Amino acid sequence: MADEDKKQLASLRQRIQARLVESRVKSKRRERKSKDEIVVQVSTNTQQLEDDFEESLEGDRNIKLASTLVMIGAIMGVISGVLILQGNPSGLLNSSLFKSNDSLDLHGMVLDENGDPIINVTIELIDPNTNLKVKDTTTDSNGRYTIENVAVKEYELNVSKEGFESVILKFKPEPIGISPITLLEGEGQRIKDELSETEGWSMENAVALATVEGLFTIGCALVGVHASFEIKRKKRYRRTQALCWVGLFSRGLIIFGPALILFSMVLIMFSKEDFEDQKLLEDL
Repeated sequence: MADEDKKQLASLRQRIQARLVESRVKSKRRERKSKDEIVVQVSTNTQQLEDDFEESLEGDRNIKLASTLVMIGAIMGVISGVLILQGNPSGLLNSSLFKSNDSLDLHGMVLDENGDPIINVTIELIDPNTNLKVKDTTTDSNGRYTIENVAVKEYELNVSKEGFESVILKFKPEPIGISPITLLEGEGQRIKDELSETEGWSMENAVALATVEGLFTIGCALVGVHASFEIKRKKRYRRTQALCWVGLFSRGLIIFGPALILFSMVLIMFSKEDFEDQKLLEDL
């Protein structure tokens, strides 16, 4: 009987030890599994942080590149505006925009129907307000004439020669001179009104138009410079794009400046979510 009790006790101890071993193995397996899950989770979080960091760096690179390109395009626009303003400095200085008592030397040519020069044609400069002759001259062997030091205002030029019909030219002196006058054989009088033909396109108007165009170009370029700083600030997306759009009209070196600004606008569009107003919209 005592031997049987000992056997039962020994069997019980073996079962208990087996369960303890099994419990320890399961516990170690759970610990390993838990550690693996933590490692995987930490690895996943680290990878996500790395991806977010890379995305942030790429966005910053796009913003910096866009800002630089817009600045270069705007500087090209300023250069273009200056070139427009300086495109005809002699005309600009000689125009009545800068001189109140301007005077010019008149020069022109008289031709026949075949385009050959006519010599000894009488040229009389008449003041239409008083109908008095101001100056006169005749054409040379090449059919050319010159009247020096003529105040810039409206005149009539009487062109006449025996055997030809006379011509009365209404004009206003310009640096480019007077267009060739053709005399027809015969009698009579012909009136040619250059004032109505060239109205609105005088040298002064041309200079004024170039000046306005140059100033407009420089103004748009300065808006482009401001857009470059707005890109770096990353405050308002639509405002920044609108400023870049205005900068396009600076036409820096015809096409190169606008091409750079347009490419920058595409980069900004890809980095749209980096602007503060867009982040607020996403949060809402």
